[in-house]
Amino acid sequence: RVRLTAHKFRYFFVTAAVSYAVPNLLMFSAIPHLGAGYTGIMFTLSPVITLVFSILLRVRRPNMLGIVGIAVGFVGAVMVAVTRGEAGQPADLFWVAMGLLIPVSLAAGNIYRTVDWPDGTGPIELAVGSHLASAAMLLAGILLLFGGEAFAPLGGVPLVVVAQVASASAMFAFFFRLQAVGGPVYLSQIGYVAAAVGLFAGTIFLGEHYQLLTWAGALIITA
Repeated sequence: RVRLTAHKFRYFFVTAAVSYAVPNLLMFSAIPHLGAGYTGIMFTLSPVITLVFSILLRVRRPNMLGIVGIAVGFVGAVMVAVTRGEAGQPADLFWVAMGLLIPVSLAAGNIYRTVDWPDGTGPIELAVGSHLASAAMLLAGILLLFGGEAFAPLGGVPLVVVAQVASASAMFAFFFRLQAVGGPVYLSQIGYVAAAVGLFAGTIFLGEHYQLLTWAGALIITA
C-alpha cells in the first residue's frame, strides 16, 4: 500500500542510474581488464570522493582532519592507478579511467540519496523502488545491445544466479537502513570492506597477483 508520488519516481530512477546501473556496468566491464581485486580497490575511493562532494555541496562542514584525509586518500589513489591492474599485466589507461569512475558515481549516489530522501519514506520502500528502476534500465540496455541471447549463459549457472540475487537483495535492505541512520559519508565506508574482500578473494581464489605498490596504495587509502 505504498503511495507513489512524482518525487518518489524521480528518486527511484536517479538513484537507480547513479548508484546501481552505471557503477555495475562499469564494474562488470572493468573486471576482465583490471582483475577483481584491483577493481575492488576502486570502492575504497568512494568515502574520499563522498567527503569531497559533501563539503562542496555543504552537506557536511569541512574540518582539517577531513581535508587531510582527502589529501592522503588522493595519494593512495595515484599509487594504485599507476600500477594499472595485475602485476605483469598492465591494463589500458582507458580501463583504469573506467574503474576510477566507479567511486565517482557511487559518491554522487551517496550524496543524492541523502539530499533528496522523500519525507516519511522507509528504507525498504526506497530499496525496492530504486532496484526495480535499475533492473528496468539495465534490462532495456541489454536487450537493445545484445538481444535475448545475452541471458543464455545464466542458464548454465543457476545456483550462482540465485546466490547473487539473494546476497544483493539482503545487502541493499541493510544498505538503505545504514544510509538512514549513518548518513552518506559513514555509509560510503563499506567500500573498504568491499575492497578487502575483493583483493583477498581475487588473490586466493582467482590466482590474481598485485604489485607491492598496489597493496601499499590500498592501505594508504584505508588510512
